[in-house]
Amino acid sequence: MKRLSLTRNTNCFLVIFLCFLWTSSGYLTWLYRLLDLMPGPGTEIATEVVGYLFQALGLLIFALAVRVRPKAAGKKSFSIAVGADLLLLIGAGLSRGLTEVLVFGYGMNLFHGIVAGFYLHRLAVMVEWPRRGTVFGLGYGAASVGAWLLSLFGGGNFLRSGAVLVVYVLMAAVTVWVILNEKQPAEEPSPSDRHDFTVRLLLLAGATVFLLSLVKNLGFSFPAADLSQGISLELSRVFYAAGLVIAGIVSDRERKYGAICCVASLGIPFLMIALTNSLGPSILFWILNYFLFGFFTVFRVVLFSDISRRSPDLLYLAGFGLLFGRLGDTAGSFGCIALSGSPMMLVVLTAILYTLTILAFFMLYQKIYTPSPLQEKNDQEVFDAFSEKYDLSSREREVLQLVLEGQSSPEIAESLYISGNTVKFHVRNLLKKTGCDSRVSLVALYRKTFS
Repeated sequence: MKRLSLTRNTNCFLVIFLCFLWTSSGYLTWLYRLLDLMPGPGTEIATEVVGYLFQALGLLIFALAVRVRPKAAGKKSFSIAVGADLLLLIGAGLSRGLTEVLVFGYGMNLFHGIVAGFYLHRLAVMVEWPRRGTVFGLGYGAASVGAWLLSLFGGGNFLRSGAVLVVYVLMAAVTVWVILNEKQPAEEPSPSDRHDFTVRLLLLAGATVFLLSLVKNLGFSFPAADLSQGISLELSRVFYAAGLVIAGIVSDRERKYGAICCVASLGIPFLMIALTNSLGPSILFWILNYFLFGFFTVFRVVLFSDISRRSPDLLYLAGFGLLFGRLGDTAGSFGCIALSGSPMMLVVLTAILYTLTILAFFMLYQKIYTPSPLQEKNDQEVFDAFSEKYDLSSREREVLQLVLEGQSSPEIAESLYISGNTVKFHVRNLLKKTGCDSRVSLVALYRKTFS
C-alpha cells in the first residue's frame, strides 16, 4: 500500500513540476515579447494586472466545469487543456504584431489558470493530507529552479529565443504522457469532521488569501525592496525554492505553523524600511522575505486543498486558493503602479491593509486551527456514543477516527502499523455495522446521527 501511495504522490509531483515549469517560463517568454513591442509601464498592466485576471478567470472556469460535471477533471480533459495552452503559447511566441501577442498571450494566461486548476484538483484528490504540502512545495520549488536554469542558456537570452518554444513542446508532451499513463485511480475523498464547512468559512478563507496576496505584492514594491546592487534576482529563486520546500514540510507537520510563518513574512518589508541605509541587514531581510514567500505560496494552496477534501461535492474548490491569490496579486500590482509616484502613501495603505489582513487571519485561525476545549470534549462524547450505538471494537474505533479525519487507506495503515488489507477489513466491518455503502456515507451518517 505504501508503494501505491508513493506512486500517486510522485506522479502528482511530476505533473505539478512540469506544468509550472513550462507555464511559468512561457509567461516570461510572453513578457519579453511585450517588452520588445511595448516598453514601459504598459507592459506591467498587460501582464501583472490583465494577465493575472485571465489566470483567475481560467481557474474559475475550471472550477465551474468540475462543479457541474466532475468528470471534467479527467485525464483527457487535462491533456486537451495542456495542448490548447501550448498552442496559444507558441502563437504568442511567434507573433510579430502587438495585438496578436496580446490576444494569444491572454488566451495563454486563461489556459494557464485552467491547467493550474487541473493539477491543484489532482493534488487535493490524489495526495494524502500529511504529504500534500510537501508534494506541492517540492513541485513548485524544483520548477522555480528549473526555470532559472533554463533562462541561463544562450547567454541569458534563451527564454527570448524561438528555440525555447521547442523545449516547451517537449515539456508539454512529457506532461501529457505522465498524465495519460497514471494507472492508479484517485481515492474517493473522505471529509474531515474536525469542523464543518460553511459558506462563511469559504468567504473568510478567500478574503484572507486575497488580502495576503494584496499586501505581499504592495510590500514587494517598497523602495527598500530594491536591492539589485546587493543581490541578484536569479539568486532569489534559490531562496524562494528553499522556502517552498521547507514550507511544504512544515505545513505537513503542523498546518498552523506554516500559516503563522506566512503572515509573519508580511511584516518584513516594514523592517526593511527601517534599515534602508544599512545594506547588510537589508539584504538579510530581503533574503528572508523571499524564503518566507514560499510559506505564503504553500499556505494559500494547501488551505483550499484541505477544504476541498471535506466532501466530494467540494472538490471544485481545490484551486480557489490560487484563484483568490491571483485576484490579490492583480489588485496589488495595480496598486503598485498607481502609487509608484507616492511611496509614503503606498506604505501607509499597505500598513492599513496589513492590519485588516491580521484581523482576517486571526478569525480564520480561530475557526480552523484552534478548536475550543468544550468542542473537543463534545466531539469525544459524540464519538463514544456513536461507537457504543454500533458496537464497534477498539480497533474499529481507531479506524473510524482516522476515517473521520480524512485519512486514506494507506495513511491509516501507516498510522496504525497494520497492512492495507487489514484496513480494508475493518472498513468493511464499519460499513456493515452502520449499514453504509461508502466512507462518505459513513461520515454523513456520523454527522447526522448527533446533529
